[in-house]
Amino acid sequence: MGIDYIQLNPVLPPPFPWAVGKDDDNWPAGNGGGPNATFVQEAGTNPLPGNPNSPEVNQQADDDYYFAGDYSKTIASVVAAEGDYTPVGTVLVNEEAAERAFAGSDNNKRYHFNLPTTLKPTNQLMISFDMVNLDTSGADPHYGVEVYFNDVLVMPELVVYPADLGKEFTTPPFTLASVNAEVGGGFDNIVTLKGINHGDDGGGQWMGIDYLQLNPLPTPVFPIVVGKDDNDWPLGDGGGANASFVQENGNSNDLPGRANNRELAGQGDDDYYFAGIYTTTIPEGAYEPLGIVPQNEEAAERAFAGSDNDKRYHFNLPNTLKATDKLVVTWDPFNLDESATNPDPRYGVEVYFNDVLVQPEVMVRHANLDTDISTPAFTLASVNAKTGLGFDNIVRLHGNNYSADGGGNWMGIDYVKIDLEPSAPLQFTASTVDLATKKVTLTWTGGGNVQWAPTINGPWTTIAGSNSPFTEDIQNGQNRFYRLTK
Repeated sequence: MGIDYIQLNPVLPPPFPWAVGKDDDNWPAGNGGGPNATFVQEAGTNPLPGNPNSPEVNQQADDDYYFAGDYSKTIASVVAAEGDYTPVGTVLVNEEAAERAFAGSDNNKRYHFNLPTTLKPTNQLMISFDMVNLDTSGADPHYGVEVYFNDVLVMPELVVYPADLGKEFTTPPFTLASVNAEVGGGFDNIVTLKGINHGDDGGGQWMGIDYLQLNPLPTPVFPIVVGKDDNDWPLGDGGGANASFVQENGNSNDLPGRANNRELAGQGDDDYYFAGIYTTTIPEGAYEPLGIVPQNEEAAERAFAGSDNDKRYHFNLPNTLKATDKLVVTWDPFNLDESATNPDPRYGVEVYFNDVLVQPEVMVRHANLDTDISTPAFTLASVNAKTGLGFDNIVRLHGNNYSADGGGNWMGIDYVKIDLEPSAPLQFTASTVDLATKKVTLTWTGGGNVQWAPTINGPWTTIAGSNSPFTEDIQNGQNRFYRLTK
């Protein structure tokens, strides 16, 4: 008797958020499933539950893709729509292969997963996807797609045309309760992409899927950080502080730009987006905001160059911020065109928040490289900043090119950060004793309150309402030690 293989695997937790494939407009062979799943040529239709261990071979996969998990319980709305079936049980690892396209009558692609117990019935989710190619042999090439969660429709038919290829589509947000989602091991939650073939009316006979993602409703993050203070441009993952800085495309674009640019040189644009909802503009010109951006954009342009001199960063702000809170924008110039033909290499940079100037031109020369440059502090109210989902707040770095009179033709950006104004350190700055008036005066920075004690070891008593400078009477025959607390 021959043994084919033996394997020891850890039991993986249910992934969330999850993705099948990447936004790469390609079908590379991957390893590990999920975002690295291998897309293979479709093989025809099959009923539930399908095979969770399809080989990475064309026409050997099926309609059902499985994430690692425990599948022992069906969900009523699925059974009502699809008929009863026996779940597959334990799936130790993410399935490696997924069918890559709708074709002919093979139009159901089902994705099976467990959901973590941290989610609540009121939590909101979104499904995003992107089509990579389309049969254009018909007179009017197009293909329809509907999206279901546990056989509950969450996006009516969306008709995809050649101009829509590479464009990310996202369902409206929906609650777990509204789609009968169940959390924890055992429950066979299913997202279904249902293709609608329009070959009989001039449309295409097939359409390819680039990737599919399930994400929670975005939550505004703060501070806002693009890139790291590392004097490098490494390839990152997850955007934000791990954004991949890519070579600029050399062109300027109008708002709103794109939120899913590829991590390739020359494929980015002037606009970098954090996960959020962008439905309301703040004066920055007339444009149609993008709507839902389900995850941080992966790629950001890395430099000013030639006439490509605007870098815009889009974000929502949390409701915890107040109109009187003070913010600071900090950035770091990484490198500069210092070729021998430039007698005075330099580049100018201005900073705007919602098109309000918060830093007049700063001239960057060699000595300023790898030096944090921060704007003066400004309030949210002064720059028309709006908090909460929906508002398209924008910080813009505007470069001024001086190549025509001896400056460089480009300058690289290491990182950009938007944060609260740094608070002063909590420390005493002076203490004076006036023997004539028998008073002691303490001054300090950083706010806080003064505490006193008769010994260095306490007990300590807070002096209510103490502010710098603080003055009190000297107590005859009594030691008094002081310290500051927040």
